[in-house]
Amino acid sequence: MRPIPAAPEDSIGDFRRYPGCRVLLSCAFCSWGKVYDPERIIARLQDLKAGGHATRLVDCARRVGWNCPACSRIRWRMQFAWPPSLGPAEAQRIAARYRN
Repeated sequence: MRPIPAAPEDSIGDFRRYPGCRVLLSCAFCSWGKVYDPERIIARLQDLKAGGHATRLVDCARRVGWNCPACSRIRWRMQFAWPPSLGPAEAQRIAARYRN
């Protein structure tokens, strides 16, 4: 994954600024990471009545209640990231899909 240089105070709904991005949940201690679809995170927050589009990435990371599988500690960070297979043409296609 290629991390997107964005502030951690950005909201989860800002994923539409970066076509094709995913949310990368990573451990601050050992850098273990897992990728999630931002739309599914928003839907889950709305189901739990715990937030939605305006929820900050920092607050989403604080809601993760399980230990890191690699180091067994709890300190998570979230950021937007692009998949390695996403090229410029694919990003334009996804941006057009959001726009239309």
